Amino acid sequence: MDKKYRIIHYSKIRFACVLIPSWLSAFPLSMLLLPLGIIGQIILGILGIVIVFASFFIIPKYLAKAILDIYVDTEGFQFDWVKSYWGSKSKQTQRVSVDELKSYKYESSYNFSTLKLRLKSGGRIKLHRWYNDSNDDFDKFMTQFKRTIESYNKKKSTATVIEKEKSIMENRSFLIVIGLVIGVIFIATILLLIFKGVSNMKGILPILIVLGPLIWVVIRIIKGLEKTKIE
Repeated sequence: MDKKYRIIHYSKIRFACVLIPSWLSAFPLSMLLLPLGIIGQIILGILGIVIVFASFFIIPKYLAKAILDIYVDTEGFQFDWVKSYWGSKSKQTQRVSVDELKSYKYESSYNFSTLKLRLKSGGRIKLHRWYNDSNDDFDKFMTQFKRTIESYNKKKSTATVIEKEKSIMENRSFLIVIGLVIGVIFIATILLLIFKGVSNMKGILPILIVLGPLIWVVIRIIKGLEKTKIE
């Protein structure tokens, strides 16, 4: 084996199973505590902060996290699971040669980076990297992975090259449509601030929470459009 990379892998399904029920608990808690007046509001606020922090930053690291070592050489990749998900059996070592790969797709979202490998046999391998627990070798592995694929595709003996599937953020038509939708949302938000006279923090805070991710999406759209234009 030439190189070894330690990867922190998250299950999106387990992550959602932690996040969604935790946030849905806000409704019954509100119904229970709000009638108590100011004391109930204070308790609700404290519980809300605790629930959001625990469900997003703490609990997933115990229930949705796995660790694996990926060994890379000129022939392919080997996946060794160092730590499986909580409550699940240890996964067996999996060896995948470069010849077995049909295509791959790399996607980057607001919270996750995902590498999807499609095998000629019909099998798939997915690696999910969560930004809030990213102290691993994922970026280094991706650099090495792309070099390995590029080297394989350039070989004279390569009959069928390994394709790079386009992510949704590389689809020009999709980016333009989403850009128009976000533009409408921005205009509607500005008009709301002007005509409704929202000046207190209770009214502005939810708007900022919504606009934060939207600004990130706009940046991604601009980069995606620039990339598709170059291609």
